[in-house]
Amino acid sequence: MKILNRAVRVLIYILPAVLFFSYYPVIALGSSETMNFELSLPILWLVVFDGCFAVWIIMKKRFGEVLRNVRRGGLWLVFPVFVTLTTVWSENVVRGVMTCGILWLLVFAIYGIFKMKEDLYDERVFYYVFLKMFFASSLVICGWCVAQCVMDTLGVPRDYTLMCRGCVTQMFGFPHPNGFAIEPQFMGNLLLAPAIVAVWLIITGKHNSKNSERKSLLLCFFVIAATLFLTFSRGAIYAFVVGMMFMSGFLLMQEKGKIVKRLGVVWGMTILSFLFALNLQGILAQVGPTNDTYGTGVAKVLNHLSLGIIDVRSDEDEVVENPVENFEEGNVTDAVFDGYVEESTGIRMELTKNAIAVWTQDARTVLFGVGIGGAGQAMYDMGLTGSPKEIIQNEYASLLAETGLVGVICFVWLVVMMIREFMKSQMSGMLFSLLVVYAVSLLFFSGLANALQIYLMPAVLYIVLRKKLVS
Repeated sequence: MKILNRAVRVLIYILPAVLFFSYYPVIALGSSETMNFELSLPILWLVVFDGCFAVWIIMKKRFGEVLRNVRRGGLWLVFPVFVTLTTVWSENVVRGVMTCGILWLLVFAIYGIFKMKEDLYDERVFYYVFLKMFFASSLVICGWCVAQCVMDTLGVPRDYTLMCRGCVTQMFGFPHPNGFAIEPQFMGNLLLAPAIVAVWLIITGKHNSKNSERKSLLLCFFVIAATLFLTFSRGAIYAFVVGMMFMSGFLLMQEKGKIVKRLGVVWGMTILSFLFALNLQGILAQVGPTNDTYGTGVAKVLNHLSLGIIDVRSDEDEVVENPVENFEEGNVTDAVFDGYVEESTGIRMELTKNAIAVWTQDARTVLFGVGIGGAGQAMYDMGLTGSPKEIIQNEYASLLAETGLVGVICFVWLVVMMIREFMKSQMSGMLFSLLVVYAVSLLFFSGLANALQIYLMPAVLYIVLRKKLVS
């Protein structure tokens, strides 16, 4: 049993690091007309951890206790049970079954961490080791993101940098890193949890009252926030800013103005991190292979992030013709985009409209949807998209189309239960802020496999940090 407990502790220690490898390395298992079959490190982590928990149940002879917990906590399972039920009428049964498989792996893992916490907390050092791994892994990945940008600017092939096709210098005149994720928006999303936790620890002083500890956390936050801005992901950046505003308001009401100075420091550091990233993007544009300069690079960042509202570009800036063809030939001297890419917003809005069309096609789909995993096939069958592999880049619209009103009600019920549980914690400000940032980010993409952190981190942080911070 000691060996098993040690293995579980190690698995939880490395979880923050593993989550960063959501796409690289990837084990490709083939594909079909409607989906790709792939395995990632986070999914393998779930399988291994759940296997350890199953062994723990057997060795501890906890079958009866688990069944009693399921009966008492059955309301927590309403959403995953209903989602699983929708596979019966799913437009894409294979995708639906695989999605449900990941969902239940998540449920079992969260329950496992909660049940085994007494064994895990035998060592008081557990809390500190987890936080060190949490922030250290974030900083290492931030370093890799900066290295990606430098290598891409120097012309290192994507086979070595692992940059996605739309991340490279030729797109905007400067690169925006995706780390080991499939796209920059997922990389940015992975940095939301460490950024929010760092801010909460700095402001509340829950971690340590020593000035050296606060300075280290401030430096850590600066690096994480700057890298988040460097990803150039509007979804992650907007979510981060909204989460910061929410936490500031929450703590001001809770602490009654006692932490105004620390809030000012954190917001000042946030502004500095943005300016650092902005200047770095300008420098990369200046020294990169395109005709962009420091000024055009900075102007593009401001224009894109503001959805075209802030426009300080020169009238001489022009968009090249046939940019995709030029890019493929490798003879690009002008960047593909000269600022705000309105098309990216338009595509997301169109896919959301398609989801609504799928949802409202008849009374049955309004109530129960087209089944989990079936939105892509349903949109294709209705002639709304050109491929059944297309996904709705809005998790709420996707949930509505695939599970209907009943599914949305079940999901809302689950969120309400989480809020009620988090309200009991002294970490409620941090936990609610995490829920807010993830809720905002889900407006910009959908899916499960590449964003497991959204569903794991709030629960894991609540369980892992709870004993130390409450005691």
